[in-house]
Amino acid sequence: MPRRVRPRFPDEWQVPNVPRLWVTWAQANQKLTEEQVYWISTSSREGKPHAAPVWGLWKSNMFFFETDPKSVKGRNLEANPVIVVHVQDGLDTVIVEGAAAVETNPAEMGGLRKDYVHKYDYEPDWSDEQRQVVFRVTPKVAIAWRAPKMHRSYVRFLFQPKVSRVRPSTR
Repeated sequence: MPRRVRPRFPDEWQVPNVPRLWVTWAQANQKLTEEQVYWISTSSREGKPHAAPVWGLWKSNMFFFETDPKSVKGRNLEANPVIVVHVQDGLDTVIVEGAAAVETNPAEMGGLRKDYVHKYDYEPDWSDEQRQVVFRVTPKVAIAWRAPKMHRSYVRFLFQPKVSRVRPSTR
């Protein structure tokens, strides 16, 4: 589970610091899971930005979506894996910043296919990687708020990278 942190606001903003008003991870996670259309933002190696709506799946604290690898977003992610994913609702929003990589795990792909069918009544065809690939977005940070008084609920969620533990040698 990500760690929730509260940014410090300038004193002149007079934002009350009331933890019960902050967005919880359960709320943000539910919003990400239930969203139908997500917006992703990528940029080229030269820094040219690109935003696009996509269908996708939020599961196990990761975001998955499909695209043609020759599309602008596909080419951008090949050159620069940094990505932003956000829900459409700007009044009750979650914005995820992270890194994207092509998903190739057959077991994961099978589960994702079933999830796409369940969520969108759509069965994707990922048999030709020249035409369609699945990207897995590993989040680094998520930002969430609820309007109308967004500063009262605004939080960041920090994701810890998965660290493999190495056992010390017994020699």
